[in-house]
Amino acid sequence: MQLLEQVLAPGGWVYASAPPVDATDPGRFQALFGRDSLITALQLLPERPEIARATLHALAALQGTRDDPETDEEPGKILHEHWPEAPPRVVELGWPVRDGELLYYGSADSTPWFLVVLATFDDAELATELEPAWRAAGGWLERALERGGGLVRFGPRRASGGLQHQGWRDTTDPLDPETRGGAIVREDGGAPLLPLADADTQAVAVAALEALTALSGDARFHARAGELRATVQSRFGPETMAVEADGREVRGAGSQLGWLLWADAAPDGSAERLCEPDVLTPWGLRTLSERHPQFDLHGYHRGTVWPFDSWLGWGGLRAAGRSAEAERVRAGVLEAIRGLGGAPELYAVDANGPHRVAIANQVQAWTVGARWALENDWDGRRVVG
Repeated sequence: MQLLEQVLAPGGWVYASAPPVDATDPGRFQALFGRDSLITALQLLPERPEIARATLHALAALQGTRDDPETDEEPGKILHEHWPEAPPRVVELGWPVRDGELLYYGSADSTPWFLVVLATFDDAELATELEPAWRAAGGWLERALERGGGLVRFGPRRASGGLQHQGWRDTTDPLDPETRGGAIVREDGGAPLLPLADADTQAVAVAALEALTALSGDARFHARAGELRATVQSRFGPETMAVEADGREVRGAGSQLGWLLWADAAPDGSAERLCEPDVLTPWGLRTLSERHPQFDLHGYHRGTVWPFDSWLGWGGLRAAGRSAEAERVRAGVLEAIRGLGGAPELYAVDANGPHRVAIANQVQAWTVGARWALENDWDGRRVVG
């Protein structure tokens, strides 16, 4: 937990990453990120509940209140990232910086994660205090499902700058070589048609609806969670990464199956597929199968292993009864982190084992959290377990 101090903000929540720790460390994300900060808060919840409390308060204070296509703000939506002073690279890319500040909401799953963390916290006083925020977040989620035809979708952007892909596999442009293999592409390398429904976001949306059931006591949300589970299981197979706007599948087995298992929303055959050696390595779960035509050993979201992502997959495999494979994930990720040092954002795995990737931050908050959670048998599934 020593590295936690490098990512802990004065306000008590965590920055997404530490600043550069040496000349080889990009250290790009020392800011409040909705998804990253919430997942880290969930990972550390049993040990450091004050981090979750501070994170929920910070994000509720900046929750969306209006429709703003430039910033992707919507009523009830939880932000993607906030920089009180936007870094030069963000300004150069044409992001919606106003008076030097970036307050950007382009995330499909920050809002569901907010609900999951609050419900998992399981504190009646806090839930009452934040009731306006969680009710607004629930309203956003229901509207997102309605406009997405029963799935949570993102895109297309209606303004310049910002993110085209807004699940956790996010990017400004999936076809830009500068993104280093980011986001989701078809088997032929083409960009999928937006608005896109990715499997990872559907998983946390199911968990969020169960969270709303716990927060509100309204069985309607449990019924909606069941409906979304059924939709996901009918539209997504073990080889489906996302569903395009026209209904076509974006094929690609990978770590998203772990998210679906974690949320108890996986189609039949998902656990078996996740455990095949093209995805399950001795050091964690690949984001994309090495048999996929667009696999890249060092690709940001197309072949590397992310400790936080594997943590969710570990929980999903345990829930599916695959205890031996789950333990392989847990032990392998911990071995990789200890061997590489620090808390790497991601790493590549080849026949020689895990090794660093140049684009990876060396101290990433949700890797710090994943290490603690894996070492202490905490999978964060209180809401869906």
